[in-house]
Amino acid sequence: MNRRNFLYPFSFSAAAAILVGCEKESDKNTKFDKKSNETQKMVQEPQKNVINEKFEPFTQELKIPKEIDFEHIAKAKFNAQKSSAALYKEKKTDVLTFQGDLPNPTIRIKNGDDFELDFTNSLEKQTIIHWHGLLVPETMDGHPKDAIATNMTKEYRYRVNQRAGTFWYHTHPHGRTGEEIYYGLAGLYIIEDEDEKRLNLPSGEFELPLIIQDRRFDKEGNLIYKEAQQDNIGILGNVIMVNSTPHPYKNVKNTKYRLRILNGSSARTYKLAFEGIEEFMLIGTDGGLLEEPIVVKDILVAVAERIDIIVDFKDKKVGDSITLKTLGFKEASIFVPNTAYPGFDSKIDIMKFKVTELSAQNQLQIPKKLSTIAKMKASDASKSRVITMEIIEGGVWTLNKKPYDMHRVDERVKLGSTEIWEIKNSVHMAHPFHIHGVHFQVLDRTSKINFPTDKGWKDTVLVMPNETVRIIVKFTIPGLFLHHCHILEHEDHSMMANFLVE
Repeated sequence: MNRRNFLYPFSFSAAAAILVGCEKESDKNTKFDKKSNETQKMVQEPQKNVINEKFEPFTQELKIPKEIDFEHIAKAKFNAQKSSAALYKEKKTDVLTFQGDLPNPTIRIKNGDDFELDFTNSLEKQTIIHWHGLLVPETMDGHPKDAIATNMTKEYRYRVNQRAGTFWYHTHPHGRTGEEIYYGLAGLYIIEDEDEKRLNLPSGEFELPLIIQDRRFDKEGNLIYKEAQQDNIGILGNVIMVNSTPHPYKNVKNTKYRLRILNGSSARTYKLAFEGIEEFMLIGTDGGLLEEPIVVKDILVAVAERIDIIVDFKDKKVGDSITLKTLGFKEASIFVPNTAYPGFDSKIDIMKFKVTELSAQNQLQIPKKLSTIAKMKASDASKSRVITMEIIEGGVWTLNKKPYDMHRVDERVKLGSTEIWEIKNSVHMAHPFHIHGVHFQVLDRTSKINFPTDKGWKDTVLVMPNETVRIIVKFTIPGLFLHHCHILEHEDHSMMANFLVE
């Protein structure tokens, strides 16, 4: 493949060629896309892990994204562009960026402040930015219908009006969201407010943004996206990047750290735990802080979900190292993904924390009361509706058995109303379900898996195979918005729908 033309090697129609009856397929009868014999051989015979060829794991220091802080600037500029970034030591990789390098900057802004950003599209095809988890007007949300053409600029102008939390941004063109995020077009968006500031949570050097993404590389260290028809199930990679750094390390002091974690992968659900620390605190979810900390040993984070956690290294001494890892989540799918890469159930080390200094801040206490969440009750809802997740004839991923149509209104919702949405997953694969323009609460779910994140405000929820999850939502912003599976290849395929608030 010509690496200078690495973007868009697959058409949407090719991506839609998932097998009929894929729930029954096995890796023995899976047919590969019609590509070169060399590529097919590469898929069928797993590559050597690039990490082993290029460098030893945990030898690259974690990159910390630079910040765009709206306390100090009035307006920012983004330009979606092809760039080269040093993902591996002394190796430039073709990527996509907003400001010329990876990781993309973290946006930081206070509740009540005005956000202004000029976004220019320098890619070969139209695109748009979605502010994931932000409660903004329809014209600012980043619906694919609003995508801008090459060399065009869109002005984003809105006032931030929501509680503090960890959000993110990414491009959202119809049929190409997965590929653009895969090559780099995503970053964190942090909202602060006075209520959270008074809690005196770890900050500055003790607050770390972590965007976790699994990726594939060829033997030269170039990114690879789709290779085989199995990849329509969802892209899984063998190299886990954190802030665009493959399997990094971070030097820390023996004190408490606040980790703002985003699962920015294409399809992999992480079951996160620490080797060397038995317990940690969950303090926040998609929509901000919980009411009180929850002590956990591990936690599930689906694609697009965020968790806010406190990890305490106080009992460690200089020279100790702690490994953040995923324990694997075999319940995520019975489908056989591309066998050249670790499956959903794989245990993988993600990054290491190396204790290099002692700290005088060990006395910092995490408050027992973090925030107040007004609990919504089923009786608050004026209407219930059912959203099904299914594969229809032709092997097409859908919601309510309808392939996505950008201009069709699938659900009509009354402005100001509160509804219960029952999300029914009839597929033997877990799907993270995301709604634009709202935050919601989880009422209940039929599976017995524990999700501590269900206790907070959400914009994305993982729906297990053959499970029904009931959520309650209040619709406060008029306009046309999306709801979709956030496995990127599924939403690009057709597992997406429009709802109109009027």
